[in-house]
Amino acid sequence: MKGLFALLKGLWMTGVQFFSKTETIQYPEAVPPATRWRGVHGLFFTQDVKEELCVSCCLVARVCPAQAISMEGREKEDGDKVLERFDVDLGRCVYCGFCEEVCPVEAIRLTPSWDYVGRDRSSLVLHKEDLVEIGRISMNTGSKKESI
Repeated sequence: MKGLFALLKGLWMTGVQFFSKTETIQYPEAVPPATRWRGVHGLFFTQDVKEELCVSCCLVARVCPAQAISMEGREKEDGDKVLERFDVDLGRCVYCGFCEEVCPVEAIRLTPSWDYVGRDRSSLVLHKEDLVEIGRISMNTGSKKESI
């Protein structure tokens, strides 16, 4: 008897939900992400946008649990380090935010961008130029994520 009651209760709930109004949000009208959302990575610059903040310490590559970040730097004659190569594989990234937390100069940040699309695996690897462009767009729109 209990099984029949449970079955009827389940059918009644299904019927109620079947005839209720759906709450689907269509794509262009999206709900904005939460304030702590971790989206696609971006490399950021100084306020005058003349030089990059990254000092090539390679901490972000070492701390990445998925080993999704690879980078190379070289030392200039005056002793400063310059970032030569910076790659982020978004297919491997778990968006944990460790790279953002460990960066001593806040050069890499996870932007609130949630709609990055790749058609194949190779398009999910962001190179330095791509990361710089994402950072530049985030700085221009004023949507860069502040440090928490």
